[in-house]
Amino acid sequence: MAPFSFNMFMFMAILVVPIAFKCLATQHVVGDGDGWSNPRYPEFYAEWALLHTFNIGDTLFFDFVNETHDVAYVPQDAYDHCHTKGAKILIGSGRGAIKLTSSRAQHYISTHKGDCETHQKVAIYVQPSV
Repeated sequence: MAPFSFNMFMFMAILVVPIAFKCLATQHVVGDGDGWSNPRYPEFYAEWALLHTFNIGDTLFFDFVNETHDVAYVPQDAYDHCHTKGAKILIGSGRGAIKLTSSRAQHYISTHKGDCETHQKVAIYVQPSV
């Protein structure tokens, strides 16, 4: 039997490595160390979203104290104008994760009184699968 050659190893690595990396999902902690709270300044979550690339299979992890906030998926109009028409509460109390399953713009707000108006909202775009 012939020994496993370096060329064969390189060929297999070229085929397998991109597939392996594609399978790795990322957990994004919304707001990083600040978590999901009333932001320090109005553009905080918009800037946070710009620093991340979101892919199908990734998760958004919302970290907050029970009963202080929630996480609702909303249409863009509700996001833009801070109303709850069409809101779907995904995380009602305390921390939780949302798996990203489709490629599109996605909008999340806290529906607790005054939260969205103080810019506790985040819009992301999930990249299409390649």
